[in-house]
Amino acid sequence: MNNHTDALTKQVFIFVSELYAYGIREVVISPGSRSTPMAIAIEAHPKMKSWIHPDERSAAFFAMGLMKGSERPVAILCTSGSAAANYTPAVSESSLSHLPLVIMTSDRPHELRGIGAPQAINQANMFNNYVKYQFDFPIADENDTQDFMESTVKFQLQKASQFLYGPHRGPIHFNLPFREPLTPNIEKVEWLTSDRKVLPHYQKTTSLNEMSTVVKKRKGLIIVGDMQHQDVDQILTCATIHDLPILADPLSQLRREHHPNVITTYDLLFRAGLDLEIDFVIRVGKPVISKKLNQWLKSTHAIQILVQNSDQPDAFPVWPHVSFEMSANDFFRQLSETPTVERKQWLEKWQTLEKQAVVEIKDYLRTATDESAYVANVLDKLTSKDTLFVSNSMPIRDVDNLFIDCDAEIYANRGANGIDGVVSTALGMAVHKRVTLLIGDLAFYHDMNGLLMSKLNDIHLNIVLLNNDGGGIFSYLPQKEAADAYFERLFGTPTGLNFEHTALLYDFAFERYDTIEAFKYADLSKFGAHIYEILTHREENKQQHLILYKKLSDIINVTL
Repeated sequence: MNNHTDALTKQVFIFVSELYAYGIREVVISPGSRSTPMAIAIEAHPKMKSWIHPDERSAAFFAMGLMKGSERPVAILCTSGSAAANYTPAVSESSLSHLPLVIMTSDRPHELRGIGAPQAINQANMFNNYVKYQFDFPIADENDTQDFMESTVKFQLQKASQFLYGPHRGPIHFNLPFREPLTPNIEKVEWLTSDRKVLPHYQKTTSLNEMSTVVKKRKGLIIVGDMQHQDVDQILTCATIHDLPILADPLSQLRREHHPNVITTYDLLFRAGLDLEIDFVIRVGKPVISKKLNQWLKSTHAIQILVQNSDQPDAFPVWPHVSFEMSANDFFRQLSETPTVERKQWLEKWQTLEKQAVVEIKDYLRTATDESAYVANVLDKLTSKDTLFVSNSMPIRDVDNLFIDCDAEIYANRGANGIDGVVSTALGMAVHKRVTLLIGDLAFYHDMNGLLMSKLNDIHLNIVLLNNDGGGIFSYLPQKEAADAYFERLFGTPTGLNFEHTALLYDFAFERYDTIEAFKYADLSKFGAHIYEILTHREENKQQHLILYKKLSDIINVTL
């Protein structure tokens, strides 16, 4: 190498070119000084799309939304020091969700580590609990041989690429120390390439011969959680052939198919006292949202079969008797070839319960005024062209219970199940899809900084904000009765915030509703950025939910 600048330039230009070769098309950059070399390389790449976000925590969640919307790995870049630590919540979420987030943390050179230099923390292996692969790069040195840094970059990305696609995918971390001067030579464009593409694909299949005796038993169920963008056609085909009910989580996307074997009201049926004794359960995808269904899975004596296209299966709530590392379509395609068993009456019992439950739910919603009434109305407003991103806590549970006739896609951050970064993730998805965000006031407050991306980039998003001035889900937990004297301060956590000011700050249109009658006539905009605030009451929500559970308990007079 001729000098330090050339060595630095070759490192970062080849690094960005290799990212592109392995399918990275978007990078979210949080500005800073130490990340200058990589930031300029990304900007100079002719086909790489960059997003600028000054808040690292929100930026990482925005990248997760880009991944969910584009179904591609996405990279994030920050400067050194505590900036990198702000990535941790999203890194943990991407790990548990098996999403291929490429984390690039810029760092001080090695001689400035551990001596009290400003903006220097120990960044090597800092995400060790969550990432699939990590590497602390050497400094680009002008004394290196011509191909040292090129071969190092290519070798490390090749090793890490197995975690970008297929059953092994998950977050990877590259720590990139840079020595000053930090500005690369932007004239060396020949080191930036966009014609080399390497897209590895992984598939592992297993014979299902040993399952034939299990699935010949009469009382069986298929339970499907979040499928992480997998095809599900063969699940429906197999269920039709074998007359198997499918308890479909809203994140499975199966409810949109309106298939006669799909059961949507199971959570409410279990809450209402459904008693269930069966022979086998086939669990597919991620664990389901329903707490009641998970409690039943933990207690049942049925044989449990887990199917996940991942080398680290999510066994929650209980370890299965057997696990298959393969795609759902491959599993059910083979299962469709096994002899059928007479299950028509078994399926018909489920379908009857489903129809009765739907009647009771719709009857309840005719007079309901709580949050569930608003959630049901949001679902009614959406079409097959819409995507609903749902916050954790009560919103996702209401969607689980009320997503019956809706045609929209449903997404959520159900890896770590946190309320942090929800706004940013939804905005990232909104780059690629038409998104409505359903969120509570505490989750909204937690990530208000994320709204800046809409203002800076003209990203269209509808936000339906359920404002009960606090944490509504805690009203359903034992703490409400056991620690009533301390409840409001420790768990209710009212903030008293006026979110109309938030809308003004970030250029969102704003409307407020305090009656379901008024909201029923509101149209969700197809363009622009809008906040629809809905004022509700926590105690009223709880009492009306209990009425719904009681209505459904009256229809359960048989044991399946």
